[in-house]
Amino acid sequence: MTNLLLSGLALLALTAPAYAQQPARVMVLGTYHFANPGLDIVNTPAADVMTAEKQAEIAAVLDALAAFAPTRVAVEVRAERQSWLDSLYVEYRAGRHELGPNEVFQLGFRLAARLGSERVYAVDHRGDFPFGAVMAHAEAHDPAFVAHFGQLAGRLAAENDSLQRTATVGEILRYLNEPGYVAWGHAEYVRMAAVGAGDGYAGSDLLAAWYARNIRIFADLARLAGPGERVLAIVGAGHAAILRELIESARGMELVEPAEYL
Repeated sequence: MTNLLLSGLALLALTAPAYAQQPARVMVLGTYHFANPGLDIVNTPAADVMTAEKQAEIAAVLDALAAFAPTRVAVEVRAERQSWLDSLYVEYRAGRHELGPNEVFQLGFRLAARLGSERVYAVDHRGDFPFGAVMAHAEAHDPAFVAHFGQLAGRLAAENDSLQRTATVGEILRYLNEPGYVAWGHAEYVRMAAVGAGDGYAGSDLLAAWYARNIRIFADLARLAGPGERVLAIVGAGHAAILRELIESARGMELVEPAEYL
């Protein structure tokens, strides 16, 4: 027993300096799609962010995020497209490329350039989201889930319409990143796991694939999050819950709430 205790203390002594390093501070900013590509299960329109009014609202968001002073800005672009992202960012900084409405550009590029960053980091990954299989099983065996999803889609559409008509870009982002809202949204993904339980597990397969994609995103964020770094990840709001959970569980990483700055 004494030898075991001594071995444990020796291990702690060896690893303590690594744990004592200044942690990376990581903020996950969950966003709506400024230029919705129509790839989500529930697609909702967004107000034109290129108007003078919305550009002023985005400028206010950038002022707020600049106070966090991220040393690295990561965006929801697939990692294999890093070279494309690099070339586009170089062209933008040189004044040879006009930014489109996508949040990758309006938030990621503009903030990174403002802070003098040499690169914007692509951290997204391909992932399956077999929602068709989930709904096919539910329509045949789980009418309660079908009814629930219809109500959910209606609620999200009405909520988005109200926010887009009445709230600023900053107010919408603050709402989407409230911990209670993040948890509520994630619970809707988790609810799907029970669809097909005991009979093909279509819902469980979907949730597993969703986690797998987000774990890869987290892995790339962890690679960027060296001691003392301040990392801002700009991703669709649905990704926030899993990424937040992983960051909070990781040694050497400290989760920063967007509400501290927005």
